[in-house]
Amino acid sequence: MTNIPYPRLIKRVRAVLIDSVFVPVAMFSTLIIGDALGVTQTFGKAMLLVIPVFIFEPVLVAFTGGTVGHHLMKIRITRLDGKSNINILAATVRFLVKLFLGWLSFIFVLTTKKHQAVHDLLAGSLVVHKNISGLPSYDVLAERKSDTENYVYPPAWRRIVVVITYCIFLLIVTSVLTGVLSSAECMGLDICSTSDKFLEIILSVIWLVGTGWVVVRGWSGRLYGCRRRPV
Repeated sequence: MTNIPYPRLIKRVRAVLIDSVFVPVAMFSTLIIGDALGVTQTFGKAMLLVIPVFIFEPVLVAFTGGTVGHHLMKIRITRLDGKSNINILAATVRFLVKLFLGWLSFIFVLTTKKHQAVHDLLAGSLVVHKNISGLPSYDVLAERKSDTENYVYPPAWRRIVVVITYCIFLLIVTSVLTGVLSSAECMGLDICSTSDKFLEIILSVIWLVGTGWVVVRGWSGRLYGCRRRPV
């Protein structure tokens, strides 16, 4: 099926931001309820934190097609058919991978054929619009067309290895620059001046943008080590 309506990445980010408000509130509420019920054991308190997180993500995704943020953004999570919900196991895998990779997973939305993040690829899921009626055309994305007729792409595992290698190198470079350019007081005593903090912000932005660029270029076969070849 090629006419599945995909949302832009910004809608998915907004859904995550909405969930980042609701989930802590739910966790705090369960702790209050636990205190009222006399739950004092460490394991019991830990479960009070885990349960709302599990309900807000895997359970809601499996049984309703999305989290609170997804529903408010009028998008949903489906299987590869673009219609049915994924099962609880796939939803749990999806959540754990997203939790582990964070924003790095979402970069792949900008490169993959079906606008899938890494957690979507591993869980066999898609994120689609619930209803496209009334939506502007720029909000509804179609499946990306593959350029395999003109190019031969390296296997996915090779592109992933190359991307990870570049990302590690970029992290090392920014870390070295931080050590070289920051003051001795900031590095040794953790007493950082305004210029030290500004430098840290600049290097963090460079690392963030650079990592995103590496992922997009690497997955599309445009980095040295995993370049696509003309047919």
